Amino acid sequence: MTGLLVVGGAIAIRQALRDTPGGTWAPRLLAIFGASFLVAGWFSADPGAGFPAGAPEDRVTSLSTHGTVHLIAGTVGYLALCAAFLALARHYAARRQRRWVLALRLLPAGVLAGFAASATTVVAFTAGAGLGLLALSTVITHLTLRTRR
Repeated sequence: MTGLLVVGGAIAIRQALRDTPGGTWAPRLLAIFGASFLVAGWFSADPGAGFPAGAPEDRVTSLSTHGTVHLIAGTVGYLALCAAFLALARHYAARRQRRWVLALRLLPAGVLAGFAASATTVVAFTAGAGLGLLALSTVITHLTLRTRR
C-alpha cells in the first residue's frame, strides 16, 4: 500500500512541479522509491537483530534470496528518495524558500545516518526510514495544496 501511495504522490508532484526546476527528476525518483516499496514488500526481509518484533537478537550472518532482494530494493529506493529531496530543493531554491531548501538538503543526511546506524540497532533504521517518509508526506502535502490555491 505504501508503494502505491508513494507512486501516487510522484504523480501529484509531477503535476505540481510541471516545467519548474526539479520538476523532471523529483517525480521520477519518487516513482523509483514507490516501486522499491512494492518490490521490498513482495520479498520479505530476513529476521534477525530483533526485527521483526520477537525475532532473535542475533545478527543476520547470511541473507536468503528474498532477504537480498529486499535489501537491494530498500537501498535503491531510499537512495532515490534522498536524491528526490535534493531535486525538490532545486524547486524551492528557484522560489527563494530558504527554509524548505535547507530542510530538503539536510534530510538525506538524516535518512542515510539512520540507515548507516542500522547495523547497530533497528531503532536507527526505523528513525531514518520514518524521517524520510514523514518528510515526503509533508512535501507532497505542501506542494499539492499550494497548487490548488
